[in-house]
Amino acid sequence: MNKEGRFQNVLIILLAVAVVGMSIGFAAFSSQLTITGNATFEKAKWEVIWENNTVVETETNATNQGTVSVDSGNMNVTYNVTLKPHTEYSFTVYARNNGTFDAKLTGITFTGMTPAQVASAHSGKIGYKVTYGGTEYTDTTNLASADPAITLAKNGGRVPVVVTLTYPLPESASNLLADDVNLSLGVQLNYEPVIENN
Repeated sequence: MNKEGRFQNVLIILLAVAVVGMSIGFAAFSSQLTITGNATFEKAKWEVIWENNTVVETETNATNQGTVSVDSGNMNVTYNVTLKPHTEYSFTVYARNNGTFDAKLTGITFTGMTPAQVASAHSGKIGYKVTYGGTEYTDTTNLASADPAITLAKNGGRVPVVVTLTYPLPESASNLLADDVNLSLGVQLNYEPVIENN
């Protein structure tokens, strides 16, 4: 081998040793950071329903004038009633929170006529009243910003909702209803979850 060839071989070996040495040197100055862990996400449920087995009907001065039923999904209550003068019909059904979040009542929406409209349109000859937890509501009400919030506690909180229909006996015959009055009277309760900050 000539002198030049040996010099190239030595240079190649020195470069290889330098590269290996540099990689070992840089490896000695490197770090590896690691994150490991486990996460458990708890199950949750949203379920605000009508209790099917707690409907209570009350009739004054009449018998068997109405029916109330809760559908199989416990989301809708249907009633049908016929009142004669000097009668009152009411029923109580419980809203229940089976979920894992508190449920905030954000609004009460009347469908058909509101109690205030019934009173106005029929000059007090018939009455319609809805109470939620003992508080009477006469018009559609936005409760989203109510303070304190009206809530149903998680895991079984419940509240009575009472619907009352009255046909009072007027002071004079001229105040009796001249024709049958058929009204569609309903109410929707709107809820949203209360999210807890832990």
